[in-house]
Amino acid sequence: MVRRNAALLLLAVLACALLAGCGKDEQADSSANLADKGAEFVTLLAEGNFEEAATWLDPTMAAAMSAAKLEEAWRSLSSGGAYQGQAGTRTAMEQGFEIVYVTCNFERGSADVKVVFDQQGKVGGIWFVPAQSG
Repeated sequence: MVRRNAALLLLAVLACALLAGCGKDEQADSSANLADKGAEFVTLLAEGNFEEAATWLDPTMAAAMSAAKLEEAWRSLSSGGAYQGQAGTRTAMEQGFEIVYVTCNFERGSADVKVVFDQQGKVGGIWFVPAQSG
C-alpha cells in the first residue's frame, strides 16, 4: 500500500511538472508568435500598406484610427529621418494587455512602436515611444 501511494504521488508530481513545462513552452510560443505579429504590423506601416494595417485594428481602434490617420502617425516619425529597418522586438504584459515593442531604426535614431493586442489578437493601441536603451 505504501509503495502504491508513493508511486501515485510520484506520478502526480511528474504530471504537474510536465503540465507546468508545457505551459511555459506554450507561453513562450505565444510570445514569439505575438512578437512576429507585432513586427509584421510595423512592416505594413513601414511599407506604406496603411489600408491593410487598418484591417488589423480592433473595432474601437478602427473607429478612431483610419488608414489615413495611421499614415499620418507613421509619417510623424519622419523627423528621425528615413526608416532603416527593425532592430528587434520584445513583449510585455501591461494591465492585462499583451504588448509588443518593435524597435525601429531611423536615419537619426531609434524609436519603439508599442503595439497593444487585445484578447482576439487585434491591435487595440499603437504608440511611438523612445527606444528602450540597453
